[in-house]
Amino acid sequence: MKIVFITTVASSIYGFRAPVIKKLIGKNHQVYAFVSEFSDNELDIIREMGVTPVTYRSNRSGLNPFSDIKSTFLIFKELKKISPDLVFPYFAKPVIFGTFAAKLAGVPRIVGMLEGLGFAFTPQPEGIPLKTKIIKGILITLYRIALPMLESLIVLNPDDKDELTDKYGIKIKNIHILGGIGLDLRQYPYSEADIPDEKEPVKFLFIGRFLKEKGIDDFIRAAEQVKDKYPDTVFTALGAIDKSRGGGAIWNGLPPAILSVSPVL
Repeated sequence: MKIVFITTVASSIYGFRAPVIKKLIGKNHQVYAFVSEFSDNELDIIREMGVTPVTYRSNRSGLNPFSDIKSTFLIFKELKKISPDLVFPYFAKPVIFGTFAAKLAGVPRIVGMLEGLGFAFTPQPEGIPLKTKIIKGILITLYRIALPMLESLIVLNPDDKDELTDKYGIKIKNIHILGGIGLDLRQYPYSEADIPDEKEPVKFLFIGRFLKEKGIDDFIRAAEQVKDKYPDTVFTALGAIDKSRGGGAIWNGLPPAILSVSPVL
């Protein structure tokens, strides 16, 4: 079989999909990866996995309909060349426009995955800005068109399923709740915490994109409260500054409670 993964960020192919891709290749399936955000090094890593990378242009948070139509057409043309048996888009834009392209290309099986509904569906303490409300409305409309085209949709939690099918009435043929995904715990096994000597400060590390919905605000507030009582405690934030995101983004300099912030771009 020819199987196509459609995504945005190239690193997600080897960062999150490597185990399933390894199994597919081990069963002699041909695997392709469509990516829109990549470096030459990332494409080389994908090739080393035995996967054929295919690049296309798309802004994962952009609102330009002409750009999205162009991206859909480019994906459609590449799919027609490959003639895959199955297409697996994941993340919001690939699920929408990758599904449109695959349907137009006559792909017999399309299975999508949404790892979350995204910042547009995330309540904010200060309220949802007008731009975010517009984005949410557009996404719901596009989901109503694209998701019924899927053979199956995979989500990670029952709340997303309920929101899509019950709250917004989107018709989905088959929807599966996979549960939490992330690290391969065989590579990162559980180990007992090494409690430092009382003379050494306790250290906390936040790893994640600097977005409110990822918890960076909560981490900062917790750091400020703890340091009021235990001033020697060390807090470090390690993650990416996602400038493509809307109201959920945070990057206003270094909070006094955080020892250091290490951006990973």
